[in-house]
Amino acid sequence: MGGRTKYLVNGHTATEQVVQNLFQSVQLNVNNPHFLIMQGRITKVLNMKPAEILAMIEEAAGTRMYEERKDKAVKTIAKKETKMDEIKKILEEDITPRLDELRHKKRDYLELQKIETELDNLERLIIAYDHKRTEDRLSQSEKELQENKATEQQLKDSIKLMEL
Repeated sequence: MGGRTKYLVNGHTATEQVVQNLFQSVQLNVNNPHFLIMQGRITKVLNMKPAEILAMIEEAAGTRMYEERKDKAVKTIAKKETKMDEIKKILEEDITPRLDELRHKKRDYLELQKIETELDNLERLIIAYDHKRTEDRLSQSEKELQENKATEQQLKDSIKLMEL
């Protein structure tokens, strides 16, 4: 097929990765050079240090692959934790103080609105009071004017009577 390898799993076409995962799921790694120990290498294996033997057994058993995945996951987690720490630092140093400042400004603004509303109500009350006082004085002045006119008329009438 065009120079490519064809894989079948249960009669269905599969990718190389699917086949490798299938082998790995049963801890079989056919690409592992330690899967079989050839006759000429037995002496070499016998002369290995314990750490080297452990590494060879882990690789042959297929656990090394999981260790590599684990190491990769641990590195990813460490990166994510670093990023999270950076975000927390930004939150603590920049966003939280700014948010507190805005909350304080909001409280001040609401207090200012309350005071301005109260001031506006008081100004209206003063205007209404001044208007009522002016109306009362006008009414009193009109009453005094009527009384003065009546007094003037009486005086005029008295003068006319005296002239006669």
